[in-house]
Amino acid sequence: MDSATLRYYSQNAHAVAQRYEDVQSPMASHFARIFPPSGRILDIGCGSGRDMAELNHQGFQAFGVDATPELVDLAQKAHPELAGKIEHGRLPDLGLPFNGEFDGVLCSAVLMHIDTADLLNAALSIKNCLKVNGRLLISIPTHRADADDQERDAHGRLFKTYSPGYLRLIFERLGFTLIDQWENEDAMKRREVEWVTMDFQLRSAANTRPIDQIEGVLNHDKKSATYKFALFRALAEIATQSPASVQWLSNQTVGLPVQYVAEKWLQYYWPLVESTTFIPQMNGEAPVSGKQITFRKRLSQLVVLYSTCGGYSAFKIERNKGLLPGTTQRLLGGVMTDITNAIVKGPVEFSGGALKTGYVFSFDAQTRQILIPGDLWIEFSQLGYWIGQAVILQWAEKASRLGKDIEVAHVVRLLLDREDERNTIEARQFFGSLPNLECVWTGVRLREKWDVDHVIPFDLWHNNDMWNLLPASKTANSKKSNKLPSTELLRDRRDSIIGYWETLREKNAERFDKEAETLIVLPSSNWQNPLYGQLCHAIEVTALQRGVGRWPPCLPLGEESPTPEKSRRISL
Repeated sequence: MDSATLRYYSQNAHAVAQRYEDVQSPMASHFARIFPPSGRILDIGCGSGRDMAELNHQGFQAFGVDATPELVDLAQKAHPELAGKIEHGRLPDLGLPFNGEFDGVLCSAVLMHIDTADLLNAALSIKNCLKVNGRLLISIPTHRADADDQERDAHGRLFKTYSPGYLRLIFERLGFTLIDQWENEDAMKRREVEWVTMDFQLRSAANTRPIDQIEGVLNHDKKSATYKFALFRALAEIATQSPASVQWLSNQTVGLPVQYVAEKWLQYYWPLVESTTFIPQMNGEAPVSGKQITFRKRLSQLVVLYSTCGGYSAFKIERNKGLLPGTTQRLLGGVMTDITNAIVKGPVEFSGGALKTGYVFSFDAQTRQILIPGDLWIEFSQLGYWIGQAVILQWAEKASRLGKDIEVAHVVRLLLDREDERNTIEARQFFGSLPNLECVWTGVRLREKWDVDHVIPFDLWHNNDMWNLLPASKTANSKKSNKLPSTELLRDRRDSIIGYWETLREKNAERFDKEAETLIVLPSSNWQNPLYGQLCHAIEVTALQRGVGRWPPCLPLGEESPTPEKSRRISL
């Protein structure tokens, strides 16, 4: 703390203590809401002991430190119940008063006396006193009209006016999360002083946020293979497109069935294995080498089976329809077992080895779930698209370094999903067989010329599932283009969307249900509303995160008027 400020409080301790004791604590009403019942709370800069006495009265275990020895003595005399619970200590080098491990820290009217050069160390000292998930309650002045150009008052005290945004940046970089903040009047009714109070929670013991963990694994972890890239890409895609696939657990983690990640890996690695140019995926891997990724052998056999009849797209359609021959089904089972073992025994076990926070994931063998910290999953959910794009590039660069004369751009093309007309052709054939076909977006009758529209554009999700392919007029499809349907349009055309889904599901329930898992695992009955709700959720989140334009619910020029009756169900 600033020496001139300390000198003032030392010389005027009695007057200062009396001023504080004469007014009610502006923080007292927040203690019970913010701090855990009966918790150990440290008051940094406890002054007269007023707030400590209130904490004690409310049932907390109150401890305090102050930078002025005179105030330490006066506080214990004014509040005998605090005897032995206050000691001399000051920021930025506070140490661990009373052995640390506090459930909460109160730091009221203190940080304003800390110079900018010492602020980060002061924040670190505060953090070191707290348990993980502990709460920090800070009060600082945002305006003092009585401070001069050197940020000192008439008594020479330092009064820094740190903006709440700047303090938030400092503390969140150290693992805190801002829970709430509010403005409050000066307890001493001084018009020239305005205050803000901030409530933080310490989320991480290390100086990292979830995004720092992701960056740390991708850029600093040892990678002898491309497995970590594949895992992080899968998590990013599942978090943004299939949030209902995880189970939120009581210990602030989420459980993600490993089968969903394995399904993604099959999709990612298929074109790499299929490539006529051998593209190594681990150190030392070569066509004739005995050292290869664990699932290459059986995946290669599966790839060969479909090499002349449509590749991965044909395989996926046949598998989702439940039409795989027994031998192919057994081969697929072996491939998925190999992939699952590679996931669990590779990146799930070892991601985070280079981080101070330690390993990131774990695996529950009983539930077959990958366990992911909740805050990390939220980060994937919010930034998944950008994480996925970055991972694809890093993956391609790794493969290029492993191989000879392999261009990064070539690997990127293989890793990016390619739109396959097979699905839209199948959808066109099916919808074309229906009588009284109407545009899903306008309701107009469709005759000879019409299109199959991706509800969520392919460029955004790379998705060709049945639920995402619906008939639309050429005009509507052209105007919608790569936009997402507006909230009003989705609401207005709900019955038409669900009607087509019901018809598609009646044609092939096994395939429809399997592909609907992208959004939600369908309940055995009354599945329509949950699936429709998840579609709307996915569209709204995608629009917000990607900044995608929305197509308004207006009738395109040149179309016929909508049919007067909106059919919930399209007749076969």
